[in-house]
Amino acid sequence: MMKSIMKGAATLAIIASIGVGTAAAQACEETQFSSANAEDYLKAETELMVNENPQGALAALNALRAKNLNCYEQGAALQLGAAIKIQAEDYAGAVSDLETLLQRGFISGDNLKTTYYNIAQIYLTIDNKEKALENYDRWMAAGGVPDRNQKWTLAVLYQQMDDFPESLNWAEQVLQADGPNADRQVYDFLIFLYDKTGNFAKKAELLELLLARDPADRRLWDAIAGDYFRGGQERKAFEVQKAMYLGGILQTEEELMRVVNFYNSFD
Repeated sequence: MMKSIMKGAATLAIIASIGVGTAAAQACEETQFSSANAEDYLKAETELMVNENPQGALAALNALRAKNLNCYEQGAALQLGAAIKIQAEDYAGAVSDLETLLQRGFISGDNLKTTYYNIAQIYLTIDNKEKALENYDRWMAAGGVPDRNQKWTLAVLYQQMDDFPESLNWAEQVLQADGPNADRQVYDFLIFLYDKTGNFAKKAELLELLLARDPADRRLWDAIAGDYFRGGQERKAFEVQKAMYLGGILQTEEELMRVVNFYNSFD
């Protein structure tokens, strides 16, 4: 379900954010369309943006590309072509057009950053995790700063790639952004990652935040004490057991003897 949601969001983001006006022609001195070519470009753009007809837009664009285009017109045609192909679900073609724009130096500044992000989103849409992460890295290297939702996407991607330490790095930033009232999904994801990375003491601290929401949950008490013990923080494990005893949670002989043994261990 999470993957399906991510794919849908990625597709919408790409269609919404890819510009279909002018390419930033860093390597091109031309700054506008010739009058004849402008008409064909406008027809293709109208078919895509107004009529929502990607096939009609592609036919008009191909007619434009068959003409002699200056570098500015070539850049604009590639950029519009990428947007058309996304709507037509030709994701490989869209990536090819965007990469060609980059290789020819038609994109610079903030547009460069945006293009890397769009390519990452395309790869996310077709579930190519390796390429998605590669282009997220290009985006951040170009100055992209992940917001909370983008950090969550990175956390999930790295988890799916079995890179649990890197996934944990991003997931902890999500929790920091959300605060103690974060959704339970975030807590559960972090609990999973702490188990995978052996960070049992940190897992116990996280469980304490959940315990503050529901102090009567006996399973949380046991899990916190157990994870502190596994994390080598026996004193904290003892304090949790003592709190359980004083709160009347521990009742059986085995449970009480565990508290006795802890008291003996700490004199």
